[in-house]
Amino acid sequence: MSEALKKELVFYGSYHSDAVNKLIHAVCVPLLLWTGQAMLSPVSVGTLGGYDVTVSALATSVYILYYIYLYPALGAITLPILSAMGYSAHVYWTLELDNKWAFLIGVHVVSWIAQFIGHGKFEGRRPALMDSLLQAFLTAPFFVFFEYCFFFGLFQDLHHEIQREVYKEIARKRK
Repeated sequence: MSEALKKELVFYGSYHSDAVNKLIHAVCVPLLLWTGQAMLSPVSVGTLGGYDVTVSALATSVYILYYIYLYPALGAITLPILSAMGYSAHVYWTLELDNKWAFLIGVHVVSWIAQFIGHGKFEGRRPALMDSLLQAFLTAPFFVFFEYCFFFGLFQDLHHEIQREVYKEIARKRK
């Protein structure tokens, strides 16, 4: 793992150390990613081999390739998950549901609000997106995937190393 990625994991971890805030993010970040994919699914950019290519499919591909580049082991884990999320976001538009846009926007907005509450009430810090928009939109889902992997016992040496640095960073910020 690159030192730059470790630094980013410590940055993210220092903004997400409270258990309730981490739980909120574990639920809301995937919801934000999926609703974003779903909102972009109707936007076609053309066809390739007879298949419709959407902005959502392109964005999902960028996420997957970037995550594989950042950390191949986790990137390989995210590939089927992100692919399934992208596919289900596409299928969402084939369902016979009323108010599809209202549902997507509602879930998206509630997820953002929940995260702000998590940071304000439980973490006691402003969200990381105030310091890094790229981190908020592109790498936050990656870090949530890391959190899931850590929870399920994967990459434990890395987890312990990152946690030590997170505690140091939090102590430094509180001085």
